[in-house]
Amino acid sequence: MNRLLRSLSFRLALTYAGLFCLSVALLMGAVYWLRVVVPMDRARWMVQQEEAAFRAEYLARGPDATRAALERRAHATGGIKAFHALLAPGGAVVTANLPSWPVRPMPHLTLIEADTFLDGAEVDHNALVSDQYLPDGARLMVGRDVEDVTSEAEVLRTAAIWIFGVTLLLGLSGGWLMSLAIGARIEAVRRAARQVMDGDLAGRVEVRGTNDDFDRLGETLNLMLSRIESLFRAVQSVSDNAAHELRTPLARLVGRLEELEHRSRSDPAMRAAAAGAIAEASRLQQILAALMRISRLENGRHPLELQRTDVVQLLEDLVEFYQPEAERLGIELVLKARRPLVADLDLDLVFQALSNLLDNALKHAGGGRRVELQGSRLAAGLCLSVTDDGPGLDEEERERVTEQFYRGRASGKCPGDGLGLSMVAAIAHAHGAALEFADAAPGLRVQLVFPEAAQPGRHRCSAAMLAIAADSLSGECQTAEATAGVRPRAGA
Repeated sequence: MNRLLRSLSFRLALTYAGLFCLSVALLMGAVYWLRVVVPMDRARWMVQQEEAAFRAEYLARGPDATRAALERRAHATGGIKAFHALLAPGGAVVTANLPSWPVRPMPHLTLIEADTFLDGAEVDHNALVSDQYLPDGARLMVGRDVEDVTSEAEVLRTAAIWIFGVTLLLGLSGGWLMSLAIGARIEAVRRAARQVMDGDLAGRVEVRGTNDDFDRLGETLNLMLSRIESLFRAVQSVSDNAAHELRTPLARLVGRLEELEHRSRSDPAMRAAAAGAIAEASRLQQILAALMRISRLENGRHPLELQRTDVVQLLEDLVEFYQPEAERLGIELVLKARRPLVADLDLDLVFQALSNLLDNALKHAGGGRRVELQGSRLAAGLCLSVTDDGPGLDEEERERVTEQFYRGRASGKCPGDGLGLSMVAAIAHAHGAALEFADAAPGLRVQLVFPEAAQPGRHRCSAAMLAIAADSLSGECQTAEATAGVRPRAGA
């Protein structure tokens, strides 16, 4: 229901129905004014004029002349039926054709039921009556039949209720149908956009061939998507070719520097310079590999290998591996997680993400003395978090820490290349998870919230994952190469 109310087409239909009801109200108001208000005002004016004339007749010529004049008026043919009643000062009826009247006069013109019977059938009349006392105590009632006007008013009121009700019903029904029809076309655009956002650049908007506005919009969007796909493929090809072409020269450079280092044993300065150049070249190789892995993850070109994972075992392996480094730094590494806690994850990638987070927490804890690794189940899914009690990050840095090569103000003395959190963000994106930064008061809390999934299979941390963590501890961006038949995994 909320989705229907938020639908633009439904709101437009309701607006149209409201405007139509307003138009009908104005039209009905005009008809009511012409058919009811104007005739009633005319009848009211006529009754007031006649009452004034008969009052003058009574005062000038007495009750007998007034009675005769009233009876002549009642028997006159044509026009609107006339009603009257003249009562003597004592209350006796002098003359009357009204079947009944109020006990006391009303201070304003009054509608009185004046039904009559003809040949056994009741004839409805509504008399608009002026009812006044005369100076001598006599009572004079003069009126005209307004049954046609009151019947017209009742018919118009009933018609207005039905017309407004039917208009509102048709507006709601039409709005609902329009919302369904337009919503289906908009959903096709949304699906295509989501498909492209998820990395499938072949996604296109469905075109039905009706040549309507949505078809023309779809054709335009499809042309745009085709252009984007071609440009992306071109950039992708250039980046892939550049990466491929750079790997070989870098490998040759490292080899020649190692040869130079070997030949310069007798020259310590040359040997140290060669070692430094080798380290820098190796760092370039690692950065290039990390950038390519991040790009593949963000663009959906790295297929996830989801498997049923014992999350507590994963966290225990991480704590076990990082415990020596934490002890060396004098930091307490705490695990908070309780079994059963299982989820469908790409085990190696999640291990990589948590390794990067733990590595950052240990390196940037500052004066902090505690790092907490926690796993829990939330309504939104699985939550894995790393919390430290260090200086934390301000709001501006939290918004930028996942940018590639961004290093915070407190990272100047720490090794690294500003790709660790970019890798974590890419892994979260590949899993459809949320990466959140929050103030731990004191310190920083970084958490990954994974949606629910289901895939068979389960195993412990692989040798490649431990190699990845070792690379993280060194503060460099690494790509763990396959060892013992295990495929490569992304570095820190």
